[in-house]
Amino acid sequence: MYLLDYHFSSFVVLRRMGRENDTLMNYTKITSASNPKIKQALDIKNKRSKYKSAAFIIEGPHLIEMAAASGHGIKEVFFTSAFSSKKEGQKILMQALKITNELFEISEQLFIKLTGTETPQGIIAIASYNPITPDDIAFKSIPLIVIVEGVQEPGNLGAIIRTSDAAGADAVIILRGTCDAFSQKAIRATAGSLFNIPIIHSETAKLLSWLKTNKIQLAATALDSEKSVFDADLTFPTAFVLGNEAHGISAQMRKNSDSLLKIPIFGKAESLNVSASAAICLYEAVRQRSIKV
Repeated sequence: MYLLDYHFSSFVVLRRMGRENDTLMNYTKITSASNPKIKQALDIKNKRSKYKSAAFIIEGPHLIEMAAASGHGIKEVFFTSAFSSKKEGQKILMQALKITNELFEISEQLFIKLTGTETPQGIIAIASYNPITPDDIAFKSIPLIVIVEGVQEPGNLGAIIRTSDAAGADAVIILRGTCDAFSQKAIRATAGSLFNIPIIHSETAKLLSWLKTNKIQLAATALDSEKSVFDADLTFPTAFVLGNEAHGISAQMRKNSDSLLKIPIFGKAESLNVSASAAICLYEAVRQRSIKV
């Protein structure tokens, strides 16, 4: 059971009763929408392009736990009284306190303003992601990279990141024209994988130069190719490039690709979703490499 022990204006201390060693949790209570912390959080939500990876909103216990476990920065945490009254809620808040002392209890109305979701989970955080370059990638074994060019649907991008993480890829590199990887919809679609795999933004020319320098073959999916992804040798260092849902990869990427690969269609579907294409390509590489080992 949790009881209010002290209350100094906006500074509150909760004490867990019924144990030998009381556990204290400090937080600030915010009631006004004009509070600077609320204004800043709304600004981050509504003006994503201004903040990029420096500040974005993550929602729910699972994402916050994964962000904390991966060592990514959590700046502020906002929660409702209903969330903090639950045992699981207290556990998450205590974990958050190890990373930041910026904990804020807010009303349900303020919380809905910050999330915009139909079924809010009672806790959100402002997180950050340190930008890195391709040179910072720590390859696990034979390089396996996913390049995303011009994908517009956040759900597709999030699914690609999640699949890349599941397949053990070394990084997801995002080129100009792709949607925001740190939008709330994309983050939800990653199911937390955003914090498990490097997300890198790069310029096309610099990336192509880096791939050549590091002897990583560039493989592009193309419906008009005669060569199947199942016939390609993917046991070498490989970077798959996945393009726009409607138009595919750019002429520049196509021109510089070492191989153009198709995914065979055996039914009547005209094409595959870009995230499904990513899964097929990545797991074919994993399959070939497991056989080689």
